[in-house]
Formats: sequence, C-alpha cells, structure tokens
Amino acid sequence: MLTVAFLIVANAAALTPQAQSPPVPDQAPPPDRPITRLVQNLGEDLTRLPALDTLAILAAGGLAATVAGNSDHRVDRWTLDHPASSWTKIGRVGGDGATLAGAAIGTWALGALADQPLMTHVGSDLIRVQVLNGVLTTGLKVAVDRRRPSGGRHAFPSGHTSAAFASAGVLQQHFGWTVGAPALAASSFIAYTRVRDRVHWLSDVVFGAAVGLASARAVTRGHQSRSWSVTPVAVPGGVGVVFLKTGSRRP
Repeated sequence: MLTVAFLIVANAAALTPQAQSPPVPDQAPPPDRPITRLVQNLGEDLTRLPALDTLAILAAGGLAATVAGNSDHRVDRWTLDHPASSWTKIGRVGGDGATLAGAAIGTWALGALADQPLMTHVGSDLIRVQVLNGVLTTGLKVAVDRRRPSGGRHAFPSGHTSAAFASAGVLQQHFGWTVGAPALAASSFIAYTRVRDRVHWLSDVVFGAAVGLASARAVTRGHQSRSWSVTPVAVPGGVGVVFLKTGSRRP
C-alpha cells in the first residue's frame, strides 16, 4: 500500500503538464540571494504555488492519502508486532529539517565560494524549498492537529517526509531522473522509518510527500537547470561525479 501510494504521488509530479513557453538561450542562472531575500523569495514561491501542476500533485496526494488512510490502523498494528530497529534513526536524522536546511545552505555557500553558478543556484533552490515547505507543512500541522500513533500532536502531514521530498523534487527538476530517482528512493525510506517509529500514520507520510513535491515544483518553475546532467566517471582511486551540458535550459 505504501509503495502504491508513493507511485501515485510521484507519477503525478512527473506527468503534470508544464506551462509552454519559448526556449531561452543557454546561460548561467541569475545571481541567487536566498538569505538576504528570504522573505521576498517566499512571497514569490507562494504565488507560484496555485498552478495546474502543483494543484494536480496535491490532489493526487490527497487521493492517495485518503486511500492509505483506510490502512492506517492496520499498518500501525503491524509496527507494534514488528518493533523498529536502530537503523530507523537514519530516517529520523536524514529527514530532519535542520539536516536538510544545513545541506542546502552548505551547497549554496560552497557554490558561491567556488564560483560555481549551477551549484549556487541549486543550493539556493534547496534553501527556498525548505522555507516554503516548512511554512506549508507547519500550517497544515497546526490546522489539522492530528494525534500521532504514539500519542503526540501535529501528525498530519509528516514534516520529515515533506522536507525530504521537497529537496528530492528540486534535484529531480534540475537534473532529471538520474539524480531524482535515488533522491526520491531515499525520501521514501525516510517516510517508511517515520511509520515504523510510530510517529506518523501511513496517510501522514503520503500527503507529506505530495506537499514536498508541490513545493519543489513551485520553487523551480521557470528556472530548472535541465541543460546539465550528473554523470559518474572513473577517476584515479575511485569514482567521481561531473556536471555535463546537454542542451538549452527549459523553462
């Protein structure tokens, strides 16, 4: 059921139509100021949110969460019979907002220091998506105030899941499925650990994934770096990763 629900949300993110506009010439992304323009960027990203593609993702996520909700208590009973092992801590730390925000700021700062426009731009989008996703997720948590399986408050939607899928969605929008697929798989693992730890219902993580993907689509709309791809190459002593140009950027 968890796999089916995530496929519904992921397919909606991949198949929703993009706004058509003429291609733009290949060029470096404009300078990014995700820290000094944090409030202005948030306002811009919020205005991009109510569009056909993001609404389709949220609608698909809502449908998937409704279907998954029928199994919430059955899945929770299963977790009681199969206590989580210590490796679920990976999801607890990996999906934490502080962890993902730190990675985003680090990416942006390293790109700025190394004068790498692509890295700076992706890092900026990762910062912006965590801010937007945090506002949306927190607002929903407070508004819904659902009890957690373990008894705590503010279960819906899962913040760890939405934060992880938000960053994964940005990477997928910039680099395609070469990077997006493993990032989404890691996000799904984080969602799974939240259910196994009994801090979220199945439907919490399903809709959390939709919120994260919708946030990523809103932030990256119009300036994905699709002219770049990530390719592993053999280097002395191991394997490295390089960024390769593949064509003009698509809006």
